[in-house]
Amino acid sequence: MQKIHKEIILGAAVVLLSVFCWWFLKYVFYIGGLTAGCWIFGGILFILFGIALCLAMLFIDNKAILFSSFILAVALFFIFFNNKLFYYFIVLILLFLSFWLAANRIKKEEEVQVNLNFWRIWKRGLPWLITVLCLLIALVYYFSPELVKIHKKQFTIPRDTFNLVISPIEGLIKERLPQEVVNLDAEATKILTLEQIKELEQKYEIEIKQGESIKDLLYKLVNFQINKEKGPYEKFIPIGLAVGLFLGLRIIGFFYVAVVIMLSWLVLKILIALKFAKLEKVQKEVETVKL
Repeated sequence: MQKIHKEIILGAAVVLLSVFCWWFLKYVFYIGGLTAGCWIFGGILFILFGIALCLAMLFIDNKAILFSSFILAVALFFIFFNNKLFYYFIVLILLFLSFWLAANRIKKEEEVQVNLNFWRIWKRGLPWLITVLCLLIALVYYFSPELVKIHKKQFTIPRDTFNLVISPIEGLIKERLPQEVVNLDAEATKILTLEQIKELEQKYEIEIKQGESIKDLLYKLVNFQINKEKGPYEKFIPIGLAVGLFLGLRIIGFFYVAVVIMLSWLVLKILIALKFAKLEKVQKEVETVKL
């Protein structure tokens, strides 16, 4: 198989996987009600998308194929999200620029290395791209109907958003709770006394039911506090939720980048075994200065 055909295949993989990722975002923020299996499937899609990007930025030397495939992937985003074209267009331009920067940094790192260190090669560019991708996801969330609308009487954070934002800081929250709280999934009624339960229900106007966890209780307390304090800050709540989602995704992004790079290395080994790719030793001329 000729090199250009292999490059086209990698470019097509980027386009195809991007379509699946945009579709998943549409499903998450516009339809909702996802099961655990759907979330796992979506996570796998984004990991495969990251692997395709890593391989494309490393292997595709033809700039026309590399950048046209990503431009097509970006353009297909508008099939699923076209309600706020101006804002999406700005962030998608940033996404393309980050891809261009990441591809150049990866290529330069690969060129200067004597013995290839793929972790260092991909680490030079991938985090930039993932940061802007997190920004795009947060923007989709901000403009989606799934984002909580501010009602005059009651405001409720979507449970999926709460779980996503609280997940990275569960350890910090647990340190501030009584020692008997082993984890946030522990049943609240088995840890709190009847007096504490009654006091919480009266003070925060909530109902603590049998089987509800500490995390469920925290969810109710956060919603109560937001409704109590929102007042003149009401219009800033959607922005705060979107920013919170972005920060949560950035934290997850550190682990995502590591997983994608490790799996990209594994896929690379498989491609070499299948003779789709190959390792070659070449002589490089380097410039130096001496007295």
